[in-house]
Amino acid sequence: MNRFGLQLLTALTFLLTSFTATAQSDFLQGNTFNYDNQLVSGFSEDGRVKVLLLTLLPYDLTETAAEKIGHALQLNLFNTNHFTVVGPSEWNAQIQERDPTLADCHDIACGVLIGKLFNADKVLVGSVRAETILDENGNEVQGLVLRAKIVDVLTIEIDYDDEVRFTDARLHDSLFQMALRISHNTQLRGYVLKLNAATITVDLGRAHGLKVGNRLVVFRPTTATSTLEGQPLELNFENIAIAEAIRVNDMSSEINLIQRRLSVIIGDQVRTYVNKNKQITLIAQTRKELDTQKRIAPRTKPLKLVPQQLVQEDTGENRWARKYAAAQENEEFWTIAAIAAAGGAVLSASGIIKIDSGIDQYLPWILGGATIYSGYRYVEGRDTVDALRAEGRSSGFLSWKWSPTSGATLAYTLSF
Repeated sequence: MNRFGLQLLTALTFLLTSFTATAQSDFLQGNTFNYDNQLVSGFSEDGRVKVLLLTLLPYDLTETAAEKIGHALQLNLFNTNHFTVVGPSEWNAQIQERDPTLADCHDIACGVLIGKLFNADKVLVGSVRAETILDENGNEVQGLVLRAKIVDVLTIEIDYDDEVRFTDARLHDSLFQMALRISHNTQLRGYVLKLNAATITVDLGRAHGLKVGNRLVVFRPTTATSTLEGQPLELNFENIAIAEAIRVNDMSSEINLIQRRLSVIIGDQVRTYVNKNKQITLIAQTRKELDTQKRIAPRTKPLKLVPQQLVQEDTGENRWARKYAAAQENEEFWTIAAIAAAGGAVLSASGIIKIDSGIDQYLPWILGGATIYSGYRYVEGRDTVDALRAEGRSSGFLSWKWSPTSGATLAYTLSF
């Protein structure tokens, strides 16, 4: 190969490499599926769970029959007042304008992708097949088997899986029962409408499957989590209370709070399950969360800035005064007792009091002993009074006081 041919080959190789790199860069950095960033519409914004119903995959069955069964299931789901449902006939027309390859989607992968475009909460993926089944009498008849799965768009987890077998005559009854089971096993959400004196009114009632005694979780949206580029990622929620339905009407109910962390306001949301097992699990998890948040919450104590009364320090004067008064009473008691006993002894010894034979002849001895004991206790009490008086003078509790009529006297003053 001459030099010119080699240069031409090198230039073509460079151009091809640059084009490939540019194409790969555009594929990775751009919108891979050639969608714009705006969501398509179709759901009603009334707080109900948004369910995107995919095309039922038929086995041994025509597509027309599968479409009719899917439409009947969509109608029964809507009649539960739990869901707002977009079926294949609604979303197919909008998806074909964006990417015709996603039309008539049957599987979870493309269903979740379409659900995100429609801002759906759940995606219903199902299949229907013709099969020989047993009727009510146990006879083999040609029937249908419908299998449905409820998939969460955010977590891509299967929330509920159900299967029903039916004949043409039992088509609508079987689909109605399946729709009820799906409703009971899917989270029920509503809003706080009114704050009453002792209860709270919410927009969930008997038509939604709520019953008296059902427990609900009250939660509130807090902040939105964003990506590093500032794009909204998800809306965060916090559970603030647990409530119990005490009065259920057709489209509303009154609930009573049984545990709360924050005060409930109008616009807060509630959620629960009609299925008892799922309801118990939800309440148990929420109760644990509320207890944990209550324990880790910083404890605050209000600081009351009020004037405090100043109390004078106790110098011991009150204690001394009580002891001194008790000692004086004790001294006076034994003084009177000694005088009475001595007087009785003198009267009995002098014969003024006649003493008969028997135990009365010991009366002078008894009175004499009482006189000696009373005199001893009087001397002891007087010494105690003198000691307390000396202590009071040294501590400044006693002071001399001059009276024109009685002269100099000893007095004490108590300060409170």
